Amino acid sequence: MDPIAPEPAAPPIHLVGRFDDRFAGAERELLALRDALQGCCALQLWSVVPPHAWYAGQGVQAVQPFGGRFPRTGVLVWGGAHVAPAVWLKYTRFARVMLHCNLASWERFFALIEILRDSTALDPELVFVSQALRLTAGLPGHVVYSPMDIEPLLQAAGARRPAAGAPLTVGRISRDAPDKHHPQDPDLYRMLTAAGWRVRIMGGTCLAPQLAGVAGVELLAAGAEEVADFYQSLDVFFYRTGSTVEAYGRVVAEAMASGLPVVAGHLGGYAEVVSPGETGFLVQSQEEAWEALDRLAHDPSLRASMGQAGMRAAQTLHGGEALQTLRTLYCGAAPSLTS
Repeated sequence: MDPIAPEPAAPPIHLVGRFDDRFAGAERELLALRDALQGCCALQLWSVVPPHAWYAGQGVQAVQPFGGRFPRTGVLVWGGAHVAPAVWLKYTRFARVMLHCNLASWERFFALIEILRDSTALDPELVFVSQALRLTAGLPGHVVYSPMDIEPLLQAAGARRPAAGAPLTVGRISRDAPDKHHPQDPDLYRMLTAAGWRVRIMGGTCLAPQLAGVAGVELLAAGAEEVADFYQSLDVFFYRTGSTVEAYGRVVAEAMASGLPVVAGHLGGYAEVVSPGETGFLVQSQEEAWEALDRLAHDPSLRASMGQAGMRAAQTLHGGEALQTLRTLYCGAAPSLTS
């Protein structure tokens, strides 16, 4: 009997980003994507600028064109329009080029499509982090919600034992920048603490001018606590942004996986995964935000049911089946695009 020929190895995947900010969402997505694809092919993370030391410790290599260190073959995954293209792309022979759309910077995004096409002689496959973003672009592409490992969050939620008699705690997590916070948030936090809530904000030191010294408000730097531990210090997750409109908003899905009811602004890709009245509330005004939080404060059974529903939804969005779909998209043959 003739020996069975081994299946050809999948081509290597090169994930290219700008890894100078440890807490940037697009680069966290690339790192999570690398972890999700482990075992299906060779994987390498690249940074077009000198990477942050933490990312360097995660295996991220700096692109050095004049030293001959840059990806050349296999599958190129470009991490978004914020990642500047360079001349070295003309010296590559990729089998596929995939471009992530995770920011509504359309002028840069459309220009990048043309640059990648001209440099690699390939039409880039577009990967959008939300359906809303794909529809806004008006281009065919895949819709892939931000990959993440939700198992530690689910396990932490299952082990949670709320302290009896403790004040309700509302909070959020984000990059520590003013554009990540709605301009009315400080007023809302003051109202909540006056009503007996505790407020914890990781990535909130930028709000110190408005909230420093307010009893019941705790402002933490980004990364001050382990993510799973921080979520478990909360009873409700609250999230809305200022000038930045989230293309997806992975922290909302993380909070759902952590068993938390979500109150979030209605603008953002995460609005596609929050089921109003089931996993949380989407609000359009300060009054609606207050009413939603006040309702949750007075209805512990609603908080519990929304938390459980959020965990189930997160498992559907980011669990085993979603992981398999992700691996098929990146490691398999190029599938047809959604128009």
